[in-house]
Amino acid sequence: MPLSMMDVGAKFRIKTVGGNDSVRRHLGDMGFVEGAEVTIVAEMAGSLIIGIHETRVALNRELAQKILV
Repeated sequence: MPLSMMDVGAKFRIKTVGGNDSVRRHLGDMGFVEGAEVTIVAEMAGSLIIGIHETRVALNRELAQKILV
């Protein structure tokens, strides 16, 4: 299921990261790789605030849909 459909406060492990090579590389550079644990911290103005590797990252819904948990 895409990360964009998860509820605030939920924790998940990333199963796959989709998109073209540049999108997967960009997300991977931010730590969004298979097996990484992520937490949905908040939803603000259509974007998601995601906790990953002891940091917070904002992703728009389009990118969050490419991350499957």
